[in-house]
Amino acid sequence: MMTINISGRKCHIILNGAELPAVYWGEMSDCSETVRKVLAMCENMKCNFIIFENKDWNSDLSPWEFTLNKKNQFSGGGRRTLDWLMNECIPYCEKEYGLSGKRIICGYSLAGLFSLWTFYETQAFSAVICCSGSLWFGGWISYAESHTAPDNSYVYLSLGNKEEKARDRIMATVGDCTRRQYELVCDDKNVSRHILEWNEGGHFNEPEMRIAKGIKWTME
Repeated sequence: MMTINISGRKCHIILNGAELPAVYWGEMSDCSETVRKVLAMCENMKCNFIIFENKDWNSDLSPWEFTLNKKNQFSGGGRRTLDWLMNECIPYCEKEYGLSGKRIICGYSLAGLFSLWTFYETQAFSAVICCSGSLWFGGWISYAESHTAPDNSYVYLSLGNKEEKARDRIMATVGDCTRRQYELVCDDKNVSRHILEWNEGGHFNEPEMRIAKGIKWTME
């Protein structure tokens, strides 16, 4: 695994073959332990990984401004992250490492929401892996209802079966929002393969395993 800086952002690169799919995966800062666990579960997967760190999670991955409560406010810095991904990260990796395979966007929690948004917004990815995505985010379902997926794409959604029992009333809508998202995916003629997988437990139960399951499903 190489760790490099691409236009001011730390990235971890794992290369297994230029022609293989490339998984662009958003993570927190100092995510090496999470990455190590996921890679151990995906050691036989034939793909490349570009893992990009996010210093300010709530800002860097939120597609627009939203206030959840007094403790959780989102400033909508996801547009900057998306622009960096499309204009800096992907061109650099494809030129520097000769990557020519399909692109996949992957994330957990708010990074899952960001991945789904990027998937719709750019039409540049062949698949999205959205694990325990923050689909309770204000305005998300309206956005998803007005967008379609890239042609012949794959969509992997997952959620823990206790996540909709969250104490926060808005976060508790995540189950219904995820079900609605899956309905939209099922009705989208551009999506050729899709799944909504339910996992045991709440939001913080075995996130590495959930990410690994999404990667494996997408690569099958």
